[in-house]
Order: sequence, then structure tokens, then C-alpha cells
Amino acid sequence: MAPAKAALRRDDLAIVLPAIDDREPEPLRPVAALRAATISTTDGDVISHGVAELRGTAVAWSATMTRLDQPGAVAIAYFAEGVRSVVLSLNDGRGGRARLIGTRFAAGSERVCELEGLEPLAHITAA
Repeated sequence: MAPAKAALRRDDLAIVLPAIDDREPEPLRPVAALRAATISTTDGDVISHGVAELRGTAVAWSATMTRLDQPGAVAIAYFAEGVRSVVLSLNDGRGGRARLIGTRFAAGSERVCELEGLEPLAHITAA
């Protein structure tokens, strides 16, 4: 006698889907345009103070640092020491790790540097 085939019931084929959250996400607020800021190494050594012109949101941001008080230190860190990962600290208490993309001369022979955020800008707490 041949083995009987198992009968499939219609409810055995049901797929259970997780609940879908159809609420709109919180809008991302743009970061402030200009802030006094400090660029430091990831070890906490200050490279330079200046003004950060921020673009994007607190989650996905980039910045151009101008009015550097130690423009030579930024160039040395970038070109001679190969520093690429830095910390940007803003005067409002926020900060985050960033990639030092490059440094260049702008109009009036002012050295500027470009940063790209590696993590969201968040309020820094003292350790």
C-alpha cells in the first residue's frame, strides 16, 4: 500500500506578518549654520579652534572650518601625520567624530578644512 499524502489545510499556509508602524518619522532638524568650534584628535589633543559652517542635519552632517587659529597645525596633522579621524566640538556643547577630508587655501589665503561627520552631533558629557 502506498503511503498516504498529507493533506494540506489552507490555514497551514498562512504567513504571519509583523505589525507595521505607519507613523511618520520625526523630521530631522537642520544643524545651525555657524558655530565656534574646536578640532581635536581622537585622543583629545586640540588641533585648532575656529568657526564651523555646518551643513545637513544633526545625524548626517558636514562642515567647513574657517578662521582657524592654528592653520599650520591642521595642515601638519593632515599632510605630515596623516590624521583623518578627528573630533569636532561645538560651543553649544555638541560634538562628534568626523573625517578630515582635506585642507586648502580659500580667498584671501585663509586655510580652511573640510569635515564629514562619522556620527551624529550629540551633547558631549564630561567623563
